[in-house]
Amino acid sequence: MLLVTLPPLDRLYQSHGPAVLRRARQLLGSDAEAREVLHDVFAALLEKPEQYAGKSSIMTFLYSVTTHHALTRLRRERNRQRLLERHLDAPGSVGHSGQARAELRELLRELPEELATVAVYHYLDEMTQEEIAELLGCSRQWVTKLVARLKGRVEERR
Repeated sequence: MLLVTLPPLDRLYQSHGPAVLRRARQLLGSDAEAREVLHDVFAALLEKPEQYAGKSSIMTFLYSVTTHHALTRLRRERNRQRLLERHLDAPGSVGHSGQARAELRELLRELPEELATVAVYHYLDEMTQEEIAELLGCSRQWVTKLVARLKGRVEERR
């Protein structure tokens, strides 16, 4: 087993902290909550540096971990509604119809973590399936299945 050596945490924080903060702020819509996620991401890396296995770039890893932490916060009821209203209804947000945004808002409340993550990457970030697969560390075919499940959930709601 190959052990991956991380650069010192202070260097990682200086070089990648702003990107982590931007990603968290993008998903949470709150600077205060984004700063908490920033702290959580780097604290978790300090506690368990082995979680970074070197299978992707450190930035890809941090992006994925940040998304996970932000979605976890999203699931907390008092924060979830405020975030979704702010982010999805904001001027300049992804150009979906009001109905599509409302459906996505409801789906994010109900979806299991993996599907919620794919929904954010696919619908909000408008990533390709290849990009999502890279972030999740899975095959594009698996992402295709997850996206099909998402679309099925949307259809069920109609």
